[in-house]
Amino acid sequence: MAVLLLLAACQKEPQFAGRVLPTEPDTGNDTQLPSENTEYDFSVVSSPLAETTVLTQGNTLRYYSVMQSFSLMGDGYMYGIQVGTSTRKHLLNVTYKPVTGDTGKKYMQLPFAGHGSNMEVERYASGKDYVWTGSYGTWNGSKYTNSQTIARIPFVSGGSFTPQQCTEQYYQPGLRNVAPAIDFDGDLLALWGLSNAESNTGYFKVYRLSEAMKLPVTEIKLERAITYGGGDSGVAEVTETPVVKARNLGSLAPLAIIRLKDGVLGTGAHQGFEVLPGLILHLSGGGNDDNPALPSQSTVTVLDFSGNVLGRYDVGALSDNDALSAAGITDTGFMEAEGIKVYGDVLYLGYATKHSADDKRMVTIFKYNIKK
Repeated sequence: MAVLLLLAACQKEPQFAGRVLPTEPDTGNDTQLPSENTEYDFSVVSSPLAETTVLTQGNTLRYYSVMQSFSLMGDGYMYGIQVGTSTRKHLLNVTYKPVTGDTGKKYMQLPFAGHGSNMEVERYASGKDYVWTGSYGTWNGSKYTNSQTIARIPFVSGGSFTPQQCTEQYYQPGLRNVAPAIDFDGDLLALWGLSNAESNTGYFKVYRLSEAMKLPVTEIKLERAITYGGGDSGVAEVTETPVVKARNLGSLAPLAIIRLKDGVLGTGAHQGFEVLPGLILHLSGGGNDDNPALPSQSTVTVLDFSGNVLGRYDVGALSDNDALSAAGITDTGFMEAEGIKVYGDVLYLGYATKHSADDKRMVTIFKYNIKK
């Protein structure tokens, strides 16, 4: 019966909350510091797996590789980012698809951009969507990583855009592996990145989005050399320290600076973050190496803008491999955390899951009502 209930829940019209912006861009400014948000109860993520937990399961993006991050659009569709497989490792692929299905997909590719560890999408009443994610990545011998800018890119189905072709870039001095999170209603742009100067140290920095978007575009030489091309990319390998046209966030006064020694909180690796007025939500975790005797791990850590840890919550649904198997999510217990979002009063957690029968990484998204 539990299996039937969970599967039935996945067939229902899911809960979404998205924002359609009226014009582009909205540059209204409000200099008031966001207050700490006390209206949410994040401890619900520690609850066991239930029929109401599963938003979607068992579908894929373009390839069978891991989803790195996602955005829900409020109309039954979502965006997801993943790195290409095999000969496509230079490609960061953006997929637009139904949340609960595998048909009607549209794709855009971002060669040499990086790993796509966090993304945002803004949608305007004109029908135009903009994707925000890391850009100007570098090849480290096995993957593209360490993006040094954030790009804002209009989604074009079938399009392919290198970092040089992404004309709206944002640069944060001193950080690499940068990724964005945005609260459009709260006018907040948050960045996460690793320090170039301090070993094993990461930072969150939060700005007014409207202030960032009004910065002048200047020529900036990146701090670190990048290597891109070669292999099956169709482009000769190049190593350079490019000069890019970007908006320099270093010229703004941040609303918050949070230093993280070792660059991560909770269990496992950094797997995404979200920004709310006065709060940063950090997702960490790791899979179980396909060992059904062990659970995967995933933790949501809540910080205020001063860096104080307000709560740390292990995701309870991952602790019961039998329940995950009975629900058809995974028979190995493999659940790698990949993305965190809040829309309205609902928190969404993304996971890459798999079954023992093959090596496909499937998309699973859990949802939790966090309103007190």
